[in-house]
Amino acid sequence: MLKPKVLTNVLSQANTGGVENTLLLNSEGALLAFSGFHDRDARITSAIASNVWTAYEKHGHNSFREDRLQFLVINCESGKVIVSQVANLLLCLYASKDAGLGMLKTKITKLKESLENPLREISA
Repeated sequence: MLKPKVLTNVLSQANTGGVENTLLLNSEGALLAFSGFHDRDARITSAIASNVWTAYEKHGHNSFREDRLQFLVINCESGKVIVSQVANLLLCLYASKDAGLGMLKTKITKLKESLENPLREISA
């Protein structure tokens, strides 16, 4: 069983090097777990990230002839957002605008690796 405090601690490990928030959300955009510095925008970020991911899942496959979306990167005025799927949930990192994309991809990949099996067990 995955414990909420442990999950929050795992998510918080990514909050360095410009990463301000780490979120775990479902495909409808509901925030399931959060770790970060500014929680007032976490629900808005999760809703937007989920909507963009879902739109690609529904329509992007045909347009881009890709089998499966691995990462979604959104470059905003105030920062960067990277989203990836883990189990049947979405993992999202929100970072400052000067955070490196390579660093964000590495962080989200490592988080996915550590969360995949525990989240798959509870979502089955």
